Amino acid sequence: MSLLEAFFADRRVSTVVGLILLDVALAVAAALRQGRFELRRLADFFRTMVVPYVLGYLGVYGTAFFLEEELLGPFAPALGAGLAWAAWLALVANLAGDILEHARQLGYRSER
Repeated sequence: MSLLEAFFADRRVSTVVGLILLDVALAVAAALRQGRFELRRLADFFRTMVVPYVLGYLGVYGTAFFLEEELLGPFAPALGAGLAWAAWLALVANLAGDILEHARQLGYRSER
């Protein structure tokens, strides 16, 4: 399987894309509610946030995909998987923070 096929077949990528879409939907809803929605800012968001997230994760995923067993010995698969999972967790944590912030802007509050 090629790198791109493996990347887009990975459920973690689907999760990141789903969280990005949720983040965008909540951000647009919050901007509309506050009366400050601008289509230009949505395009800027995709250019400055979405594309770097996906390309950055693809870069980490590619690095993990091509780790050579000659250089790292029998630990290459474990290191590659750990690297991909760590990058995924960082992305999910960042997106979760953005989603919670947009939810707060819409009036949703967490009870403590």
